[in-house]
Amino acid sequence: MRRIGLFLVALNLAVQSLTAQTLDSHRPAHCNWTNAPLALFINGAGGIVPYEDGQMLRVGRSYTMMALPDRGYAFDNWQPVNVFTATTIYLDMNGEFVTNTARTVSPRAEYIHHRALRFMMQPETVVVDNSPSLKIISSKGWQANFVPRRNPFLR
Repeated sequence: MRRIGLFLVALNLAVQSLTAQTLDSHRPAHCNWTNAPLALFINGAGGIVPYEDGQMLRVGRSYTMMALPDRGYAFDNWQPVNVFTATTIYLDMNGEFVTNTARTVSPRAEYIHHRALRFMMQPETVVVDNSPSLKIISSKGWQANFVPRRNPFLR
């Protein structure tokens, strides 16, 4: 019975993901929907369905995702994270432009203990824009935390 329930949840999440991608790829030219990349991180052994790190989702829309532990691990919690992406452009010694991008992740001290997480997609925010030399963008994401089970033979 538990496997059927998990299958139905995974199927529902997959349909939701497909619907989000279909809506975004077929939007009318007059619509002004804003998309942002979803930042996802995993701590421990497990996975997240149906979304992937960097997947573009519509801002302001609610989504649901599920944390799935690997065998021998248990889901512990979801943790919101702040992500800062800094992009610098400079001239190298040969007179060519070089672009460097660095990503800093800052987990927040908040914990959600339900495997199914419902969240609203947040927009990216430009923190610094010294065009063209430096741009820092702030975004929100999630980290799924998994811990070893006492009995590794249980799922």
